[in-house]
Amino acid sequence: MELVGNRITYMNYWHFSKEMKDELIDKLTTVLPALRGAVGATQDEIANVIGLSRQTYNSIELKKRRMTWGTYMALILFFDYNPSSHYTIRQLEVFPNQLDECWLSGKMEQVGDLQ
Repeated sequence: MELVGNRITYMNYWHFSKEMKDELIDKLTTVLPALRGAVGATQDEIANVIGLSRQTYNSIELKKRRMTWGTYMALILFFDYNPSSHYTIRQLEVFPNQLDECWLSGKMEQVGDLQ
């Protein structure tokens, strides 16, 4: 399947190797209780927002269960859009830099279109 135009460029930003995914999941798992505290949310509230049971979320926080990549992405977007944790997840390097690069790339193209 051939991707055309800017689509291939954007899709490249979303490609993560298994090793990178594992590293990001491990980092997030380690700081998850602190991030949850920073936003003032209960386990039940976060679990409800991302579509997990409280028990499953609790198991992830306690490192009894490994989160999936889908759960990682849901959590990272939740914390990214929360003003109390937006910058923290970048400082802790649990937010993939390449997603910011993807967003900035799109903004730069919009500026180019205006000229």
